[in-house]
Amino acid sequence: MSVEERTEHEVAALRERIAADSLTSRRDYLRLAVTMSGGLAAGGVAVAAGIFHRHGEGAAPPKLVAEQLPPGQSVAFAYPGAEDRAVALRMADGTLVAYSSICTHLACGVLWRADRGEQGELYCPCHEGVFDPRTGAVTAGPPPRPLPRVLLEERADGIWAVGTRQSGEEQP
Repeated sequence: MSVEERTEHEVAALRERIAADSLTSRRDYLRLAVTMSGGLAAGGVAVAAGIFHRHGEGAAPPKLVAEQLPPGQSVAFAYPGAEDRAVALRMADGTLVAYSSICTHLACGVLWRADRGEQGELYCPCHEGVFDPRTGAVTAGPPPRPLPRVLLEERADGIWAVGTRQSGEEQP
């Protein structure tokens, strides 16, 4: 056998080996498709059933947020759980509001910027998301829904967080 014939024979053998290794049988393909479909279906059911915790969701006893909050100022706090970040704002006109400070896009931290516009803005620096400080509604960027609201009560001894409302829920 000449060198050229041996090289052609080796190349042909190599191609056969590669072709045999890369074949996925119909049974393997079906097993993969069924496994992936089952996983996606299970995940969809879990999301629909509300198994996963959403930031700012849940019940908690009233919590003191601040003793006072001057106009144009904000205070960060955790509510309803220790891992749920929130922000309370006193607008320039005295209106008091609070929201989850976790962006509804990819869970980045939302910041209060009092110096932006007439009434300020809630801003997510990760992807340039902007929320209206009066309503929590999305005014710019990629967030898909408004910020969840934290309900506040102003009492003689301070400002208290007393409950939450999810994005789009009617206010009490």
